[in-house]
Amino acid sequence: MSEFTFQLRCVQFSGPNAQSQVDFFEGVNVVCGSSDTGKSYLAEAIDYMLGGAELRTFDEVKEYDRISLSIESGSGDRWSLQRALSGGGFKLVENDQDQSIVLKSNHSHGTTDNLSGFLLEKLGLLNKKILKSGAKSTLQSLSFRNIARLVIVQEEEIVSKGSPFWGGQFTTKTSELATVKLLLTGVDDSAINTPTVKSIDNSGKIALLNDLIVEITADLGTVDRLDLVSQMEKIGASIEVQRQSIVLNEKLLAELLKNRQHNILQRRERSERTDEIVDLLTRFDLLRDHYDVDLERLEAIVESGSLLVYVDKIDCPMCGAAPCNQHFEDEEDSDVASVVQAASAEMIKIGKLKSDLVRTIEELQLEHEKLIRNQLNSQKEYEEIERSLRDALSPATGETKASFESLVELRQDVSKKISSFERIDQLSQRKSLLEKEGTSTSGNTASIVRIPEIIGNSLSMKISSILTEWNFPGECIVSFDKGSSDFIIDGKPRGSRGKGLRSITHAAVSLGLLEYAQENSLPHPGFLVLDSPLLAYFKPEGDDDLLLKGSDLKEKFYEYLITHHSRDSQIIIIENQHPPMDALQGVHLTVFTNNPSEGRAGLL
Repeated sequence: MSEFTFQLRCVQFSGPNAQSQVDFFEGVNVVCGSSDTGKSYLAEAIDYMLGGAELRTFDEVKEYDRISLSIESGSGDRWSLQRALSGGGFKLVENDQDQSIVLKSNHSHGTTDNLSGFLLEKLGLLNKKILKSGAKSTLQSLSFRNIARLVIVQEEEIVSKGSPFWGGQFTTKTSELATVKLLLTGVDDSAINTPTVKSIDNSGKIALLNDLIVEITADLGTVDRLDLVSQMEKIGASIEVQRQSIVLNEKLLAELLKNRQHNILQRRERSERTDEIVDLLTRFDLLRDHYDVDLERLEAIVESGSLLVYVDKIDCPMCGAAPCNQHFEDEEDSDVASVVQAASAEMIKIGKLKSDLVRTIEELQLEHEKLIRNQLNSQKEYEEIERSLRDALSPATGETKASFESLVELRQDVSKKISSFERIDQLSQRKSLLEKEGTSTSGNTASIVRIPEIIGNSLSMKISSILTEWNFPGECIVSFDKGSSDFIIDGKPRGSRGKGLRSITHAAVSLGLLEYAQENSLPHPGFLVLDSPLLAYFKPEGDDDLLLKGSDLKEKFYEYLITHHSRDSQIIIIENQHPPMDALQGVHLTVFTNNPSEGRAGLL
C-alpha cells in the first residue's frame, strides 16, 4: 500500500441517544442484504464525508445528527473526520490526538485548511490544475471532488449509458476527462497558457446551447411539466403507503415466526411432561397393586391370629394330658397377639400410603387431562399461525414489493424528466446572457484534452484482461473510443448494452483505472466503492443481461477481487445478493437482514 493512498476504516452515525457504525478493512469488503436497508445510503454517506455537497434524509436518520469517517493512510497515519448531517465543515483529529482542527468544506487552491486540499496533499496532488474549458484554454484547480466520482460509484451512475469517465454534463466534461488524464499520466494541465481575449465570439456557444435545448426537448416529447410535478407527488404518496405496508407485513412476519417458535417449544415441553406422567401412572398402578397384595396378606394374618388367640384349650386328644400339663415349645399365646397387633399396625400404615398414592394418581390424571386439552389448543394455535404465515408470504406480498420497486423506478424516471425541464431553463438563461453580450471574432485559443493513444490502448488491454478473467460473455476485445470517451467491447459500444452489463463493465473500467495506477505508480486514492456492480443478477434487463443467466461471472468476479485485491488496496462492494459460499472466507462481510429479530436489520 503506497504512502500516497488511503483506505476507509469506519463510518459511524451518532446522535444524542443512538449510534451505528460499519467497519471496513483492507482487501475486499462486501455489504449485502435486501432492498431498503440503507446499503446505497452508506455509499452516499461515504461520498458526503469526502466532500459531497449534501446528504438526503429519511425517518431513520432523525435519531442522528453527525457522521464520523475514519481513514488510514499507506504510511500508517490515521485520521478521523466528523461532520454534521446538515452540512458545514469537517472536524479533523489526526492519529487519535486530543486536539482537533476544523477544515472548510469548499475547495481552495494550494491550501490544506479545507478537506479537498488536505486529501489532495495526502495523495501528492496538491497545487495541480486541470483544463476547465477547451475552447478558452482556461484552467481550474484540481479538487478532490474531481477524483471522488471515479472511486465512489453510486448505483444510478454505474448503470448509466454515459462514459464512466464523465457524468453527462457538457459543462463539466472537459474537467472530468482532464482528471482521468491526470490519473493515467501523472501530468496535470498547468503548462497550458490561458490567453487574454478582449473580444468573445458567442455564436458557437449559442448554437451549441440551441442544439442541447432542442435535443432535451425532443427527448421529453409532449409531456407537461405541471403534470410531471403532480405525478411526482402522487407517486411519492403511493410509495410511502406501500412502504408502510411492506414494513408492517415484515414486522408481522417477524412476530409470527417468534410466536411459532414459542408454540413449538411449549408443545414440546407439554409432550415431554405427558410422557413423564404416563410413565409415572404405570409405575404407581404397579405400586398400588403391591399395596393391595400386602393388605390382603396382612388381613389374613390378623384374621388367623385372632382365631388362634381366642380358641379354647382342651385335653390332648392323643395322650389325654390336661392343658396345664401340655408344653408349647414354639410360641406363647402372647406372641400370636403381638403378631396380630403388628400386622394391624402395618395395615394402617400401608392404608395411609395407599391413600396418598391414590390422591397422587388422581392429581396426575387431572394434570394429564389438562395437558392434553392445552396441547390440542396449542395445535390449533399453531395451525392458525401457519395460515397467517402463508398469508404473509402469499404472492400478493411479492406483488406489493414488485409494485413498490416499479414505483421507485417510475419516480426516478419522472424526476429525470423534471430535471430535464430545469436543465432547459438553465440553458435558456445562459443562452440569453450570451446573446446580450453580443458576438465577435477572436483568434483560436482552444486546447484539447487528450488521453495518449498508447495509454488508452494499455488501459483497454487491462479492462479486457479483467473481463476475460470474469468470464464476461464474448471475446472481450476492448478499445477506447475518443469520441464518446467510453469503451467499445467486441465491436459494440459499452453504453448500448443492458443496464446489468453496463454496471459490470463500469465496474471493470473503474477497477482497471485503479490497477493501471497501481502498476505504474500513478496517483490514485487506492480504494474503490461500487454500488450494485452485479445488478444483472438481481434485475436483468433485456437479452444482453440474460446472457449471464447460468454463467459463473459472479463467482469469477469475487474470485478475481480476492486474488488481486486482498492486499495493498481496498474494494467495497454493495450488493443485494450474498457473495458465493466459496468467497466468504476471502471477504469482510456485513449483512443487513431487514429483520429486527435476526442479526443486523440495516444501516441505522
